Amino acid sequence: MSPFAGLVYAAALLLGAAGVGKALRPAATRVALRSAGLPGTALAARGLGVAEIAIALAAILVGGPVATGLVAVSYLGFAGFARRLDTKTRGSAPCGCFGASSAPVGTLHVVLDLVIAVGVGVAALDAPGPIWSAAADTPWSGLPFLGLVALLTWLLYVALTTLPETLAAAKAPSPTVGAPA
Repeated sequence: MSPFAGLVYAAALLLGAAGVGKALRPAATRVALRSAGLPGTALAARGLGVAEIAIALAAILVGGPVATGLVAVSYLGFAGFARRLDTKTRGSAPCGCFGASSAPVGTLHVVLDLVIAVGVGVAALDAPGPIWSAAADTPWSGLPFLGLVALLTWLLYVALTTLPETLAAAKAPSPTVGAPA
C-alpha cells in the first residue's frame, strides 16, 4: 500500500463533499466563479460539483493511477483558481468550495491545495486501489485506518474553511474598550 493512501482517500472524500455542496447549493460557487472572471452560472457550478463527485467516487471505489491522478489534477486546479480569485479580489471573496462556504480565499488555501496536489500526485505513482482493499491491508480490519482517513478529511476541511475565517477575524481591528461612542 502506498504511504500516501490515506491522503488520497481523505482528499477524495473532501473533493466529493465539495462536489455535493456545489451541486446542491451552487450560489456561493457562482459568485466565486464570477469574481474570478469565469462563467458563473448555476449550471457551471453544478457541473463542477458533479465532476468532483465522479472523480471522488472513482478514487475511493476503484482507485488506480488514473483516478488518483484526477484527484491530484483537481487540487492543482483548485490552487490555480484560488490564486486567481485571491489576486482579482485581494482576498475579499469567499472561495465557494463547499457550496455555501464563506471562508475567504488566500495564500493558505493556495498552499494547502498545492500540498494536497503534490502528495496525491506522488501517490499516483504507486496508486492505491479501492478503499476497502487498502483498509484490508491494515490491522484491526482497517478500522483505525478508516478513522484516520476520516480525521484527516475533517482536518483538511477545517483548514480550508474555519481556519481562514479565524485568521481573518484575528487580523480585523479590534474595537477600543472604554472609548466614547
